[in-house]
Amino acid sequence: MVASSRPVDGTPATPPVPLDCREGTLGFFHTLERLKTNKRTGWVNQGVDKPESIMDHMGRMALLCLAFPETASLDIGKCVMLSIVHDLAEADVGDITPEHASGVSKAQKLALEEKAMERIYGLLGHPSIASLRLKSLWEEYEARETPESKFVKDLDLYELCQQAVEYENSQGNRKLQEFFETTIPRIQHNVVKGWARELMACRRARWAERGWTDFKEVLPPPDTPAPTTNGTKATIPVRVYGEHAADEEAQ
Repeated sequence: MVASSRPVDGTPATPPVPLDCREGTLGFFHTLERLKTNKRTGWVNQGVDKPESIMDHMGRMALLCLAFPETASLDIGKCVMLSIVHDLAEADVGDITPEHASGVSKAQKLALEEKAMERIYGLLGHPSIASLRLKSLWEEYEARETPESKFVKDLDLYELCQQAVEYENSQGNRKLQEFFETTIPRIQHNVVKGWARELMACRRARWAERGWTDFKEVLPPPDTPAPTTNGTKATIPVRVYGEHAADEEAQ
């Protein structure tokens, strides 16, 4: 959200952490409720009616992972987990928009989110199995070094555009062009680029059907060659959920 003039609990965007969110595993569960009620700031700023919550955004990202069409290049289970953890800090700090809109720099935003995550880890008895799991996932996403974290970042960009198209369709909102221009060109994964191209083609058709003028095309970059190792496409071992090894079937 846009930074308020009065920081609250060290964060610019949300009310103070309530008492039921401040202790133990139950406090963690109550903290998650804030993701269900905190709205995505960009939509609020554009006057969208009943804008989606942070949890809405993360939930669809997790399900988008399951639409990935192959099993050899990404650990989809890891992608699902990254999707539902990547904005967890926003339970405390809210959805902080880019610096030009919020006045909060990337460094400031990261510092606020790191502080929020430390509080959240503490609810799970850090260091514990549960807290270390969350910490590992959140830090992997922020580092953006693994194929899974890069893919999930692309889903983060794509899902925003999917929602923008849906607000155009359902509410006739024609003020969302910036959302496409700041996200679609940044998508890197070929599969997500394909989804984005299809989405943009549908958007173009709907504008034409309505007779809306001034349509501005936004497309992802051209596809990049698949990575190879010694001339062979690189793969990672991934178990498909629902599959059973032969020795398990024999038992």
